[in-house]
Amino acid sequence: MSILKMDYTEKDGMNIPNIQVSNDSNYDQPLGKYGRMAMEYLQEEKPQRYMILKMDGTLMEIMHKVQEEAVEKIENILQQMLMKDKMPNTEDIMEKTRHMNSLKAAAEEIVLKELVYKVR
Repeated sequence: MSILKMDYTEKDGMNIPNIQVSNDSNYDQPLGKYGRMAMEYLQEEKPQRYMILKMDGTLMEIMHKVQEEAVEKIENILQQMLMKDKMPNTEDIMEKTRHMNSLKAAAEEIVLKELVYKVR
C-alpha cells in the first residue's frame, strides 16, 4: 500500500490538504455561465470523468476553454442570424429587445447542445 504524500496547511488545529483545482494559475478566476453549466453537467452525468479531470488538475482549464468557445460561438451564430433575420425597423425598443432575445435564445440553445453538454 502506497502512502500519498501531500502538503498540508494547519488551520484551527486541523491539517488541511493543499489541493489545487488547476495546474495553471491563469485558470483560478471564476467561471462564466457556460463553464459552470458544463462542469455541472460533467459532475452529474459523468462523475468518474469529472473526478479524473479534477485530480489531474485540468478541470478548470477545460471548463474555461468551454466558456470561451461558447461565448465566441454564440456571438458568431448571433451575427449570422442577424444577417438573415434583420433587426425590425421600428422605434419601439421593446420590439428590438424581444427580437434580440429570441435570436440569442436560439443561438444559446445550439451552443448548449453542441458544445456545453458534451463530455470532454
